[in-house]
Amino acid sequence: MKLGIIRNRCAEEDFAFVKGKGLDFIEVCLNFAKDSEGWIARKDEIAALIKKYDIPILSCGRWNGDSFPLDDAGNIRQEALDEAKRNIKACSKIGCPVYHCGCNRVEGMSLFRNYEAAIKWFGTLIDFARPLGVKVSCYNCHWNSFIDNMTAWEIVLGELPELGIKFDASHSVSGGRDYMEEMRLWADRFYHVHVKGALRVNGQYVDDPPAGLDQLNWHAILGMLYKAKYDGTLSIEPHSATWQGELGDRGIDLTIRYIRSLMV
Repeated sequence: MKLGIIRNRCAEEDFAFVKGKGLDFIEVCLNFAKDSEGWIARKDEIAALIKKYDIPILSCGRWNGDSFPLDDAGNIRQEALDEAKRNIKACSKIGCPVYHCGCNRVEGMSLFRNYEAAIKWFGTLIDFARPLGVKVSCYNCHWNSFIDNMTAWEIVLGELPELGIKFDASHSVSGGRDYMEEMRLWADRFYHVHVKGALRVNGQYVDDPPAGLDQLNWHAILGMLYKAKYDGTLSIEPHSATWQGELGDRGIDLTIRYIRSLMV
């Protein structure tokens, strides 16, 4: 497995930071349309930085912060599809092997039709990405996406054998789901895994501290990944309002040491 971290700007200092930490790769998360457009416009510059620092970008995700794949009638929005295709082309250009995204649920439309629409959305992206050497996965966060749980995976991934999962155990905890059971049944479809802590008390969110200072069983998580013969990417996601500035940097160092100690 490879250990990396999210650095969304992909500026030269981000590559230098990752190199200095002894990490293996960068992950990019595109939350909004402006992030996508910036990433696409800078793909040649980013490709040059990858070559200069020998630090690849091995994961790119478009979160549905301001763009929904489906319109109110359940049809694929052409604007969203065009943007996704440009992102996938950028991934291919720089050698990023996987593109993650979600699919919104359309209120007022039956669940059956929503699943049909989601299968069409992801299937269209898979067909476009395949000849470009890029794989497609859904993410297990509920942020404007309903393909985030085992029921949805059984239906949508059952229909689309090439669709993978970007897995983050903290999202499972937030959604009240059993992350170990999800891993037991679905780890063979994981294309990418987040390393983010989760701290909840009486079911209430407290913090997302560095991995190793939280309630997730990282020993068991790594054990399950090895059981599934997962040999992909582990990506650190600093996501805490507490762990910022100098403390945040020390938290990243702690996570690197801790997760590395579990990797064989």
